[in-house]
This record gives sequence, C-alpha cells and structure tokens, in this order.
Amino acid sequence: MDEDFFNNELIENFEQMLDNREYRYYDSEDLVEIIEFYIEVNDSEYAKRALEYAEKLHPDNLDIKIKRIDYLLFNNKLKEASLIIQELKEIASKEIDYLLVEARFWGMKNIPKKAIRLYEEALKIDDEETDFICNCIGNEYLNMDEVHSALIAFKKALKFNPENDYSFYSIVQCYEEINDERDCIEFLKDHIEDNPYSEAAWLQLGLLYNHQKEYNEAINSFDYVIAINPNSISAHTHKANSLDALGEFSNAITTLEETLEYDTSPATTYLKIGELYEKLDKPQKALKAYHICIKEDPQLDKAWANIASLYDKLTNFEEAEYYINRAIELDDKNVNYYKNSIYYLLKQMKFEEAVNKLEKLIELDPLVFNSWYAYIETLTAIGEYEQAIAIIISGALKNFNRAELFYQLSNAYYETNQDQLGDEALTNALLLDRSIKDDMLDSYPILQEKIINLNQRPL
Repeated sequence: MDEDFFNNELIENFEQMLDNREYRYYDSEDLVEIIEFYIEVNDSEYAKRALEYAEKLHPDNLDIKIKRIDYLLFNNKLKEASLIIQELKEIASKEIDYLLVEARFWGMKNIPKKAIRLYEEALKIDDEETDFICNCIGNEYLNMDEVHSALIAFKKALKFNPENDYSFYSIVQCYEEINDERDCIEFLKDHIEDNPYSEAAWLQLGLLYNHQKEYNEAINSFDYVIAINPNSISAHTHKANSLDALGEFSNAITTLEETLEYDTSPATTYLKIGELYEKLDKPQKALKAYHICIKEDPQLDKAWANIASLYDKLTNFEEAEYYINRAIELDDKNVNYYKNSIYYLLKQMKFEEAVNKLEKLIELDPLVFNSWYAYIETLTAIGEYEQAIAIIISGALKNFNRAELFYQLSNAYYETNQDQLGDEALTNALLLDRSIKDDMLDSYPILQEKIINLNQRPL
C-alpha cells in the first residue's frame, strides 16, 4: 500500500476532530475517502464512526449509502447489506461503485456467476479500474474451480496494468494449479520481453527452471534479477541452490557470501554455507559457519542438529550428544533428532539414557517397527527383561505381528526362567519367519539350545 495512504493529512485531521470532540464540515468525497481508508486498514470501529459522521452530514448522498453497504460487507452483515442493495437498485444500477459492491455481495453469498455478470457490467461503464475488476472476475472463477477462465481474466488485468503484482502472481498461481510449468515459462518469457526489468518475472522464471532441473537457465535468470536488484537475497539464495545442484559448491558459497553485507538476518545463509562446506569435505569451515549461525539465531534447531551430525562424522559422540540435545530442546517433536540422539548415546554405551529417548521416540511415532525393536534390544542389553516383556506384549505386538518380536520375547522369557512362555513365543517366532533364525541366534545365543529342544519334541 502507498506510504502516502498511511500518512494522510485528511485522516489525521479527522481523528484529531474526533479526539477533541469538535465539529468540522467535510464534503462527501472526503468522507468517502476517509471511510475507504478505515475499511482498507481493517479498522472497523473508526470506519463506523466515519460512516455515522458522514450520514449525519450528507444523509441523502448516494456514494455514502454505497459505502454503508461496503462497511456491512466488511463486517459480514449480508442481510443488512442486501436490504440497502435492493433499496438503491433503481437509482444506482448504472453506478460503478454500486455494481462493484453488489458483485462483492454475491461473491460473498457464494453465487459467483452472478458476481461475474455484475463485474462485467462494471467493465462496460469504467475502464479505469479494468485491472481491479478483472482480478475480481478471476477470483470468482477460481471459486468455481474454473482455473483456465480465471487465467484469462488475470492476463487481461495484467495486460491493462503490467505493474499489477496481484495479477502477475495470480497468473503464476493458476499455472501452478493446472500443473503447466512449460506454459508458465512461455508466459514469463513473453512478459519479460515487454517488461525486461521485471524482477518478479525473472525470479519466477528462475524458480521454474530450477524445478525443471534446468539449472544453467535458472542461474541465468537469477543473474538478471541480481543485475536489476543487486541486494536481492532471494535471487542469491536460489542461484546458490542451482549451483549446489550442479555440484559447484565453492561458487554457491561465494554467491551466498555476497548477501552477508546487507542481510540483517543471515542465520539461514550461514546454515547453508556450512552445509556446502560439508559437501566440500571441509568440516572445520563448516563448523565455523554453523557456530556463527547459532550465534545469529540460537533458536535455529537445524543448525544445532547439523553441528551434532558433524561431530558424529568426527567420531566425537560426546559433543554430538550435547548439540543434538540442544536441537531437541528447540524442537521436541522432531523424530529424526531423537533417532540421532539415540545413536550417539548407544555409541557411548549410555544405554539407560538411550532407553529414555527410545521411549519418547515411540511416543512420537508409534508405527515404526525399528523403533520398537531398538527399544526392546536396548532394554535387553541392560538386563531389563521384565520391562522388555511388558513393552513387547502391551505395545509392540499390538502394532506389529513380526517374528523378530517373538524372538525377542522368547529370549526375555528364558532369561527370567519362564521357559514355558519362552517355548510358546519361540514357536510363534519360528512359524512366522524361520529364515531370520540365524540372525536372531547371533543376538540371543540362549535360543540355540531352546530351538534344538523344540525340534526334538514330538508334534
């Protein structure tokens, strides 16, 4: 919205009058402008006060009556709006503002065809607002899921006013909805031919080329954006992504570093730079970038997780544990963080702590078999057989009828001298999947003798 719109002397004087409880005369045009301002900025209370003041000064003014409809629609009072629409129909049906407000009314009533007809009538009366009216028509077609018709309307709006961003982005959205990236690329090329300095068009073209994996074309488009606006963080970032996809990691880093001079929130940039240094196998530079990242934004959990992963690669599991725990503090619903934490703990033989994390992991994502298996495996490793039995019966087997669980269960029963239950569980395990028997024997050697005993029993 225009800055002058918010620094409007007319508005300041009106509010001063209200605050001082004064009376001043305003002509109807000024009052219409004041009412429009408050509706535009979503200030219902001041819109109401301005409207009531206007109606006292100019009780028979048609434009103010139309603004009353506008105000009622703004507050979703469709029944009241309908009464005034009917009241004004005979005297205002050829007025552009009346047609627009009635069209909006029918759009809100979810009768888009009637709204479109009224918008089209308005187009015949006034061509100064062609882009606005065509955008409204486009929106109504979208409400009917007639995307191709909406596309025609938005293109007409953009042709009338090539600088109308709403029309431009609506066209891009329509192409996205009909999944037609190639035609969208052609549209952007045509638009750029007529508007070669359109930063938005070059940027969208680059994004589409990126999505099509035509990375060199994308880089060319982003370079045009940067030529138009050297401080475009978005263009630099997406260009870096293209270079990354091409394996040009050093050039991607250089591209990102160009934004650091004017980027007021560079944390995500440093995060990406760190990831690129990892791809270049430069862990120390990656660590430096990540540490700058968390200094800039300590709440960026991914940076803490990336540092943890890097320390894991350096086999420094204690540091990895510290940083992944910080990531979990920031996002305690992230399943991958818990998986990484468990891995780092198990590497350090911290089984009890791993058990706590596994319990939380299962709580977050109970339908992953491997999590249950690892949970039971860890309980077994620390000799918590009774707990392992309870977890298998009350949790794991309710979600999975898997042989591995019965092998684990039989082992836990045998270790607690519950041989009959162990035999039953082992029999189930063998019936479900005998092919994994050898792997299970490696994990649970006690089963070797038990299987021999079962095989020797008469059927």
